[in-house]
Amino acid sequence: MTLAMEWSNAELLRVHALAYQGRRARLCLAINSTALTKESTTAQWDAVEISSQAADGYARVVWTLPAGAYSSTFGLAQGTGTLATFQASSGGIGLEFNTAYLVLGTLSSGTTTWDTHVAGILTMLPEDQTLAPGQPLSIEVFTLVDDITTVA
Repeated sequence: MTLAMEWSNAELLRVHALAYQGRRARLCLAINSTALTKESTTAQWDAVEISSQAADGYARVVWTLPAGAYSSTFGLAQGTGTLATFQASSGGIGLEFNTAYLVLGTLSSGTTTWDTHVAGILTMLPEDQTLAPGQPLSIEVFTLVDDITTVA
């Protein structure tokens, strides 16, 4: 006998709100030459962040995650996408990177405490990328809770 469990739309929205709504997020660029993975710590990723390229226009993108809405098209609760844009300054030499990593955190009394592990990574393939001076790179970030059916 096969049993299938389906979650209500309201439950998907409740879980999305608990997991994401109002949390802080930051998207960073890095040179991952040390074989870091999605399971590596935030401190390990921050150690290879391209923050040394700040003079060339690099800056972390930080925002507050929005509330979610149910998408009947996709059967999931999804937060509004946030467009994170990085741009090398026009007078610089460009930005070199091969990975973007996302960290979530909690804001309390004006201070953000970042999670000890990254939420996810985006690896640029096949090799390191260079963002030319004046050239933008936009990455749209969504949060979602999917209606994954549990089969027992």
